Amino acid sequence: MKNFNRYITLVFCLIIASPLMAQTNDNSNLDNAEVVIEKNSSYEMQTMGREYDKIQRIEKKVKPQPQNYELELIGMDLNDSLPKQLPAVIDDHEEKKYYSKYIRVGYGNFITPYIEGGVNSNRNPDFDYGVNFLHRSSQEGSVSRKLSAGSHNAIDGFGKYFSDYGTTSFSLGYDRVGTHFYGVEGDETQISQDSIKQIINNFGFKIGHEMPSYLTGNSYSLKGDLFFDYTADKFNASEMEIGVDINGEYEMLNDAKIHVNLIGAFNQYKNQTTADQSIDINRSWVKLGGVYEATFDELYIKAGAKIAYSADSSSFDKGFYFYPDVFVEYTIAEDELAAFLEVKGDLNIVDYKALTNENPWVSNDLTLLHENKLIDIRLGADAIVGSDIGIRGSIGYAIVQNMGFFVNDPSDISRFLMAYATEGNTGVFNLNVAGSWTQREWMVTASTDWNMYSIGDDMIAEPYHKPLAVNNVSVVYKYLSNWTFKANIYNKIGLKALEVDAQTAEQNTVSLPMIFDMNLSAQYKINENLDAFLLVNNLFAQTYENYYRYNVKGFQLMAGVGYRF
Repeated sequence: MKNFNRYITLVFCLIIASPLMAQTNDNSNLDNAEVVIEKNSSYEMQTMGREYDKIQRIEKKVKPQPQNYELELIGMDLNDSLPKQLPAVIDDHEEKKYYSKYIRVGYGNFITPYIEGGVNSNRNPDFDYGVNFLHRSSQEGSVSRKLSAGSHNAIDGFGKYFSDYGTTSFSLGYDRVGTHFYGVEGDETQISQDSIKQIINNFGFKIGHEMPSYLTGNSYSLKGDLFFDYTADKFNASEMEIGVDINGEYEMLNDAKIHVNLIGAFNQYKNQTTADQSIDINRSWVKLGGVYEATFDELYIKAGAKIAYSADSSSFDKGFYFYPDVFVEYTIAEDELAAFLEVKGDLNIVDYKALTNENPWVSNDLTLLHENKLIDIRLGADAIVGSDIGIRGSIGYAIVQNMGFFVNDPSDISRFLMAYATEGNTGVFNLNVAGSWTQREWMVTASTDWNMYSIGDDMIAEPYHKPLAVNNVSVVYKYLSNWTFKANIYNKIGLKALEVDAQTAEQNTVSLPMIFDMNLSAQYKINENLDAFLLVNNLFAQTYENYYRYNVKGFQLMAGVGYRF
């Protein structure tokens, strides 16, 4: 089954490598793979050289594996103003070389400069550390030029210490996103840039220690982290969270295991509403779960449960919650076909940081409620067709309390509130099919994901700003050893928004146009250290809306170079 597992990894591009309480397993005959193809509307570059696991070096006492810095360019960002870049598909036959320092610079239309760099060191057998920085901005946007400008600045560092007692690690980072509430009404020539400016700052810190079983000399492994996070905007919103994340694993006979996870945090959210009312809410939470996993010939079983507690002061969101955690997988034909059944639930943490990462144009009157996923049942199959085609399909149904939807604020349509279905449960039927074809220099992936909602709250007529379907096709071609080309076609249908008349309170559902987009990229490797790239985003110049009144930018072009040393 090892070859099949490797093929699934290549086919679906991304294995969900869970912590101890996640749904994937290490002993299963088939890895629980999932295609993740996501597009938000612009290109953005991911910082390279972040912390990576080196626990093998303690066990084998060998030098660290080289880290590669290659480019794969896709479009993805919330406000469609920034470049994005991810690690490229690398030919497995190429000799890989480690680079401890790198810098990239680029420039695009809409006055978009980009610079990214980092210094990483793992020369010392006992230490790893690194620092990375990023700046990208667009001085003009899709609406009235400077009124829709945006920027992103980030700096982060990490360190690891390896010893006979395990791995001690820390990371810290600062992130700053600048944007504008450019979905305003009225004469744009009478609006000043500063009056609609928004800045969201985030600072995070984490320190932890890990002791795997081969170091403890016993059948158990332990890992613990202490984390701190602080988020604040330009106005009066702020959120502070400090918590712990503890994982344990006990290995039994016949490769059976018991996993235990405890994670919890003290969370404090503060804000000042537009009516000048102070908000100060304790939103602390904790989760405790355990599972037993084992493999019996072609059958893999994981069974357990989870308990969660929310101390949110809201009457809709305080109390204990219990969830199943079951995953069963059966290999029907080795290296060809497997079927799985999953039954789970969870308390989905909804906080200010998560919402502003998704949508930075939120109102000061924003309310926060955790989503209670009572149960999520999924049935699916993985298949290998021929020698180079992989397919995964699944259907599922979930029941959720307090499901939230972004809606435009009636008093200021350029800002968003969250409307929660608190008066009844929301049912979600999901259909997902994803596949991949690979052959030498080619890789083609495709996916379709459909979600149909049944909302039990009479106050919410539609699943606002949640699409009916998201479809994606991606093609990557590597020519010789120097060129990498990529094309990505993206489609989203069924988006709807809520428009409320501030005077009469009359509600109107607005159907947003279908989203159809195409991105292209090319990278040329000049030599071992130097490469050049070209990005084309939104080839058809469609100024569509992921959020009502927030048009993305049209045709975007960026060119740049990267140097590694």
